[in-house]
Amino acid sequence: MASLPTALPSPGTCSTRALLAALLTFIVCTPAWSADLSSILAGAAVQPPAEIGFREERNNPMFKEPMVLTGRLEYLDAGVLRKVVETPFEEDILVADNRVVVTRDGKTRKLSLNRSRALKTILGAIEAVLAGDQARLEAAFRCDVSGSADTWSLQMTPLAKAVAKRLSSIEVTGNEQAVTSIRISLPNDEWHQMQIGDDLSP
Repeated sequence: MASLPTALPSPGTCSTRALLAALLTFIVCTPAWSADLSSILAGAAVQPPAEIGFREERNNPMFKEPMVLTGRLEYLDAGVLRKVVETPFEEDILVADNRVVVTRDGKTRKLSLNRSRALKTILGAIEAVLAGDQARLEAAFRCDVSGSADTWSLQMTPLAKAVAKRLSSIEVTGNEQAVTSIRISLPNDEWHQMQIGDDLSP
């Protein structure tokens, strides 16, 4: 299986909010230019199957300190995304066939994407980045790009009010070789910070 130079995050529960926090974006390496959205998307095509490791911190005002998760992110096929949490618990989150399937402790829960316009919009954005479809991405998010090939940042703010109630923004950062982190900011000072790579410290 090929190494995936990009990523997506995922929920610890099957609630819509957690699933929104869980799902993210796939972006790859960038050539030597001043960063702009079209250039980032031009390099975003990923041929499945592909995978990469992650280390994620989840902050919630109810937690005394952020929860740390580690595992693998997988792009299995067009429209098929998977997140495998290995520590501190085992969990499998699969996005396919217009639904999200979460398996943990031998129990499986399913959520139809038709039940959540916000979640479906987020997944549509992920597929748009994978396909390099700038028009589709900008139809769902305000996209602000800054930096250069060495250090670039893509800030995505949802346009739809239904999505904005669940998701404040997604910030993706990277360099010449790959995406290095994804930060998902939620309402009420809740956020998920994900480092992406195969050589991450526990």
